[in-house]
Amino acid sequence: MRVLILAGLAGVAMASLVACNKPASNAATGQTAAPPGSASPLSLQDLPHRKAGLWRQTMTMAGVDRTIEACTDEASEAKLSLLGQHKSKDLCQSQQFSRNLDGSISFNVSCDLGAHGKTVSSGVITGDYNSSYKIEMDSKTTGSPNPQANTERKMTIAATWTGPCAPGQRGGDMIMANGQKINLTDRDPGRRY
Repeated sequence: MRVLILAGLAGVAMASLVACNKPASNAATGQTAAPPGSASPLSLQDLPHRKAGLWRQTMTMAGVDRTIEACTDEASEAKLSLLGQHKSKDLCQSQQFSRNLDGSISFNVSCDLGAHGKTVSSGVITGDYNSSYKIEMDSKTTGSPNPQANTERKMTIAATWTGPCAPGQRGGDMIMANGQKINLTDRDPGRRY
C-alpha cells in the first residue's frame, strides 16, 4: 500500500513540475523556452506551471482508480518539483524533459528513495494545464526491502481544474479521498519516502 501511495504522490507531484504547453519566460536572459512546434530539451526552470486553483486528479494503476484533489498557487508551483520534492534534486538526480513536436512533454526520471529502493520512470504529459492534463507513465522500482514494491507499473493520471481552492486550503495541499490533507510545501526537502 505504501508503494501505491508513493506512486500516487509521484504522479500528483509530477503535475507540479509540468503545466500548460505555453513557453515559460527565462527572466535572466529574456528568452523563452522552445515553442511547442519544436522538439527540444527542457530544463526544470523551463517547465510551465498549472493554473492556480483546485485540481481533481484520478490516478489509475493496476485497474484501480484513486482520486485526490490538489490545491495549487504560484508559490507552490514554483517551489515544488517532481515527486513533490523541493527543487533540490535530493531524490531524483537524473531528470530529463523534452517538448515533443505535438506540444506534449516527455520525461525520464531516476530517483533514489533511500531504504525504499530506486525508481526509474518515463512517460508523456499532454493537455493545456489550464483546464485539464493527462500523464501516462511507466515506472520500475528495484532494491526495496518490500518484495511487492520491486515491480514495473503503468500509471495514468487524468486531472481536471475544478475552480478556486476551497476556503482553508492553500497551495501545495493534497486532499485524499478520506479527507486527509498533506501540504507538500511544508515537508522537509531532504525527507525520503
